[in-house]
Amino acid sequence: MNENVINYEQSLQAELTALRNDFLGELKSSPNEFTHNLANTLEVNPPNKWLDIVVEKINPEQFPQYDRLMKVEAALCQMEIGQFGYCCDCEQAIEPELLEQDPATQRCISCKAKAARSMDMQQK
Repeated sequence: MNENVINYEQSLQAELTALRNDFLGELKSSPNEFTHNLANTLEVNPPNKWLDIVVEKINPEQFPQYDRLMKVEAALCQMEIGQFGYCCDCEQAIEPELLEQDPATQRCISCKAKAARSMDMQQK
């Protein structure tokens, strides 16, 4: 494995641990009983199962940590299957400067721009 990828993996693993702790804390501190109970459910399950448990139970927009948690887990999964560093849309290599900025990035510069334009169009 390339030294950069090893560094990215270590960085992503550390971020993942922090995100999971922050997300769990956010759920636990919620005054909403359902959300608090969800936190209790997560605590008794392995962290790698959390996204599957949570996916249909919360509104991701209410929990900013959730979106980042998904991206970091996706990047680590891509490392496991040898697809890390490739664009999820066009499957070309993601520019190294984008990976330096954020190793969890999923798109190359071109596809990132297309996705941003598409989002702008949908919001209008």
